[in-house]
Amino acid sequence: MNRRFEINPRTGFMFVLGPNILTQLTYVIVLPVFFIIYCVVYNPFNIQEYYDSAQKGFGFNIIMVTCIMLATIAITRTAFSLIIRKFELSRFQYLSWCLFEVFAASAFIALYTVLMRQSQDSFLTVLETCMTFCYMILIHPYVFIYMLRTILSKNEEITERDAPKDNSLVRFYDEHKRLKLTIAPSSILYVRSELNYVVVYYIDAGKVKEFQIRCSMKSIEDSVDKHCLCRCQRSYFVNPDHVTVLRKDKEGFIYAELNIPDLPPIPVGKTYFNSLSAEL
Repeated sequence: MNRRFEINPRTGFMFVLGPNILTQLTYVIVLPVFFIIYCVVYNPFNIQEYYDSAQKGFGFNIIMVTCIMLATIAITRTAFSLIIRKFELSRFQYLSWCLFEVFAASAFIALYTVLMRQSQDSFLTVLETCMTFCYMILIHPYVFIYMLRTILSKNEEITERDAPKDNSLVRFYDEHKRLKLTIAPSSILYVRSELNYVVVYYIDAGKVKEFQIRCSMKSIEDSVDKHCLCRCQRSYFVNPDHVTVLRKDKEGFIYAELNIPDLPPIPVGKTYFNSLSAEL
């Protein structure tokens, strides 16, 4: 689930580490494949007899059921990947999403089963049966993938912790102490707080980009201070190397103009004016 980026200190180029799309594709592929193999080999809950009594027989129906499951999980995982780009989910919220995902697959499979079996059973009765099939079978790959990802994540944390640190780079961590961004100080323009997030504005290949991290300004203060970024207002840190001038408007408010065209000026609090001007 983690999205991590590293920016080369010389070029400012951004690399994507552990792309989220690969993680979601794992679920889309592994869950249906495990389901069909498990059903064919072990016949759990007499699923073979259940679908053999329907039109076309067990072989055709299990393939259709697996295709329905694959399509449903592909849709839910696409939606999930879009959600986690904007929000950090807790473990409980992720578990709830997985339960919803299996329920959605069960509902579509139940609809197909009602049409194929043409029995007197109600949709709710068939849905209950399909939920038993899906939840009890898919719990195995869900647990396996989760445990594998946990192990890989812990191994990554140990590797990161034991690796020699390049103190020339600024490291940004989220509220769970997970590394999210590594960047050269010279690439940073300014950092702004936004509700429960901080937004890092930086230069990459000559373009201004931004990266949002769920953490507080206080949690990054020591790191950015060490790399000569200056606090210019309660909600802002600015890189003095990119400040061209400090100006005061008619109302007496102070702003820092940056050396990047079309960027808005950065507000400067009177408390921080002297310390920032001393760095220019």
